[in-house]
Amino acid sequence: MSERPDASAVAIVGMACRFPGARDLEEYRDLLLRAESAVQRFDAGAGGDDPRHVPAGGELDGVDLFDAEYFGIAPAEAAAMDPQQRLLLQEAVHALEHAGRGAHASLGRVGVFCGSGDNRYGALIAAAGDGLPMGTSAAALPLRVSYHLGLRGPSVFVASLCSTALTAVHLARRSLLAGDCDLAVTGAVSVGLPHERGYLAVDGGVLSASGVCRPFDREADGTVPGSGVGVVVLRRLADALRDGDTVHAVVRGSALNNDGADRLSFAAPSVIGQRDVLLSAWADAGVPPEGIGYIEAHGTGTPLGDPVEFAALAAARKLLGVTSPCAVGSVKSSLGHLDAAAGMAGLIKAVLAVRDGVVPGTVGHRELNPAIDLDGSGLRVAVDTAPWPAADGPRRAGVTALGVGGTNAHLVLEQPPAVPVPTGGGGPQVFPVSARSSWSFDRSRAALVELLPGLDGSPTTAARLARSLQDGPAPGRLRRAWVAADTAGLAAAIGADSGEPAAGPLVLGLEAGPWSGGGQSAAGPDEVRSYFDGPLALLDSLDGLGVEPDALAACGIGEFAAFAFAGAIDAQSARRYAGYHATAVLAARIGGDLSACERALAALDRELTSAGELRALNVEIRSVTLGVVLRAGDVPPAAHLLEVSRAAVLGGEAAALPPEACAVTPAAGDRAQFLRLVAHCWEHGADVRWTGLREPDGLPRMAIPPYPFRPTRHWHPAVPVRALPEAAGDTASAGAGSRRRPGATTVETVMAIWCEVLGLPEVGPDDDFFDLGGHSLLATQVLSRIQEEFGTRIPLGDLLDGQSPVDVAALVDAELESSRLYRSLVDAPADGGAWEEVEL
Repeated sequence: MSERPDASAVAIVGMACRFPGARDLEEYRDLLLRAESAVQRFDAGAGGDDPRHVPAGGELDGVDLFDAEYFGIAPAEAAAMDPQQRLLLQEAVHALEHAGRGAHASLGRVGVFCGSGDNRYGALIAAAGDGLPMGTSAAALPLRVSYHLGLRGPSVFVASLCSTALTAVHLARRSLLAGDCDLAVTGAVSVGLPHERGYLAVDGGVLSASGVCRPFDREADGTVPGSGVGVVVLRRLADALRDGDTVHAVVRGSALNNDGADRLSFAAPSVIGQRDVLLSAWADAGVPPEGIGYIEAHGTGTPLGDPVEFAALAAARKLLGVTSPCAVGSVKSSLGHLDAAAGMAGLIKAVLAVRDGVVPGTVGHRELNPAIDLDGSGLRVAVDTAPWPAADGPRRAGVTALGVGGTNAHLVLEQPPAVPVPTGGGGPQVFPVSARSSWSFDRSRAALVELLPGLDGSPTTAARLARSLQDGPAPGRLRRAWVAADTAGLAAAIGADSGEPAAGPLVLGLEAGPWSGGGQSAAGPDEVRSYFDGPLALLDSLDGLGVEPDALAACGIGEFAAFAFAGAIDAQSARRYAGYHATAVLAARIGGDLSACERALAALDRELTSAGELRALNVEIRSVTLGVVLRAGDVPPAAHLLEVSRAAVLGGEAAALPPEACAVTPAAGDRAQFLRLVAHCWEHGADVRWTGLREPDGLPRMAIPPYPFRPTRHWHPAVPVRALPEAAGDTASAGAGSRRRPGATTVETVMAIWCEVLGLPEVGPDDDFFDLGGHSLLATQVLSRIQEEFGTRIPLGDLLDGQSPVDVAALVDAELESSRLYRSLVDAPADGGAWEEVEL
C-alpha cells in the first residue's frame, strides 16, 4: 500500500473531556497511564431486594452543575435542559480553547457533528406531568452548540448507538475534505440517570453480573455502563500546519459500514462487517497496515463480542498478509461503557498514545479468553502501560467503535508531523483574562499564574501565550489585561496587581496640553498643535483595532481633536481651528500680544460661521472646558469651539480630566504605553481586534487553561439524582411564583412573572429580558402569564420591543386603560348619548 499525500489528512488540533475519575484531559491521561479503573461500587441498598442488581458504574461527577450565566441561558431553561446538552456545551468551549481558538474568535465556517444518548432526563420530567420547552430533544444537541458558540457551518446530530462518536468524526472529516467547513467540533456525550443506582444484570445480557469489565479476558462476563463526554476539534492538516496549530494527531483515514443481515440477530456482531470496515479504513488511509502498532478496540468485555472483534481484526490482517506486532487494548474497563460517547473515550486515548509514544495498559485483563485465537496474527493484548515499541516510520493506531444494530466505524491515526521550533515574538504583549462571574475570574487568573512557571520564558512563548489568550473565550463583563515582554514580567505584573476587574463605560480623555491659561512658560504653536495631531492619531489607531469609546472627555485643544474624531468636522479644518486656538492661548499669556489673541479668536469665529452647520457626532463628547455633554447623534453648535477657546484665553479651562477618563497621551516609540492603552480599552468593554497588533510571524497557538465554569446547580425536582454538597454559587432551579399579591403594582407583578418564567430569584424593574437569558419562546410564556394575571393580551412584537419590566408594565397599563374605555362606551346607558354618525 503506498503512502497518500497530506491532501486527505485531517488534524486533531484540540481535545476536551470529562470521564469517570477524570475532570479534564490531563486527569484522563494520568488515569490511563496508571492503568486504573474509575468504575465505582455503590450502596447495594439502592437496588432494593432484586438479586440481579449490580451496584457499580462509571459515574460522572457534577451532572447537575452548569454555568448557565456563561451561555446566557435563564435558570429555568437550564433546569429543563438535558444535562447531556449542558455537558457537551461546556466541553466544546474547552476543546476550542485547547485548540488555541476561542469560541467567538474568527473561526470561519465551523461545523458541529455530535451525538448523545437518549434524553432520559426529559423523559423523567415528562413522566412527572411537566412540559418541556423547545430545544430539549436529542437532535437539538449540535444546534445548541452552534447557537451558543456562534458557529455557522453544518450542524448535524449523529446517532448510531455505541458507534455514534466515531461516526460523527468520520462525517466531520468528510465535511472538511469536501470543503463544507474549515473547522469541525466533533463530540459525543452520554449520561445515565439516575446516578449511583447501578443496573440489573440479566442472563444472556451484555451487562456484567460481577460489576467488573474484563476486556478479552477468560473471566469476562460483560460490560459495565458509564457516563462521559468528549469533544475533539478537527482541521484539514494542510490548514493546521499553515496556521501554526498544535497537531495532537493526524486522522489518515476512516470508514463506516453496517453488518447488514449477515448475522444471528439484530444485536449480534458480524466478523465480515467488522473485517470490511477495517479494510476500508486502511485503504482510505493509504498507509501500510503493518505500520499500525496499536488498536484501541471496542472491547466491551463480553464473551461473544470480544472474540468476534479479534477474529475480524485477524482476518483483515491475514487478507493483506500482515503479521507485524500490534497491541490491542480497550478503555472500557477503566471508565465503563459510555454508550454513545464510548468511541470518543477510545479516540482520545489513542490520540494521546500516538502523540506521547506510550501505550496504556488494559485494566482487568489477566488471561486471554480461550475463544480468541492469536496464533500467527501478530496481535497481543496491551496488558501493562509501556513505551511505544521502536519501529520504522511514524507511530500509527486504529480506533474501532461498534454499534448495536451493526454500524461499524474505524479510524486510522498517525503521530503529529515534526514541525520547526517556532521563533519570533519579542517586545511587549497584551495578556487578557476575563470571565462572567467573580468566581470564574479569580480561578482564571490563578490558573494563568499557575501555568507560567512551567513555560520556558522565551519571547516566542510569551507571544504564543498572548495570542492564545487574546483568541480565547468570548470576553465576559469582568476583564483584566496586563502588558509584559515575557512570562517573568507577566508573573510580576499579575503579582503586583491588586485591583479588581474593570467596570464602567470606556471614556477616553483628550487633554488641553501643558498649559491652562495660567501663565506658564512659553510654548510654540508647533508644540501646541502636537496636542491635536498626537491624540487624534492614537484615536485613529484604536479605531483601526475596532475600539469604539462610549465617550470622549476633552478640554482645551483636545476638544478640537474630539470634534474631528467624532465626525463633526473634517480633520484638516479641525487642525486649522486648533491652530487659531493655540495662537490665542499663547498670545493671552502674561506678556503676550493680546491683539494677536483677538485676531486669532476673530479668525476662528469667521471660519466657524462660514463653515455652516456641523455634522452629527458619532460619539458622545463631554466638554470638560465648558462642563456640558454633547450627545452622540446630536449636531453640536459651531459656537461651542469658539467658547472653548475663549474660556482657555480667560484661564477658565480645567487642567485635569475627570477620574473616569483615560488620557490618550502620545509617547513616541513607546510600544508598551500604547498597549497599556489598548488593554485599558479592552478592560472597559471594547471589542479589540487583536490581529491588528500582531506581526505576520505565523507563531503557533498554544493550549491555555480551560475556562473555569461556575458550578451552579440546575436540576428539575422531578429527576432523582444523588445528594450533592452545595456548589459554589448554588441557585434555585425555578423562580418564585407570580401569584399577584394584594396591592402589588403592575411593575411588581411583571417582575414576579419574569422570576417564574426565567427561574430567577429576583428581577429589577430596569433589567433587560434578553440579558437575563430570555428569548422569543420564553416571551410567549410571559404573554400567557400576563393574560392570566391581568386578563389582557399584549402583541408579541410589542413585548419583545419592551425589554424591561417597566416597559412591559407600561404596555399592560395601556391595554387595561383601553379596555376600560371600551367597556365604558359599550356599557353606557341608552339615554346617555348617541354615537356620532360619520359618512365615509
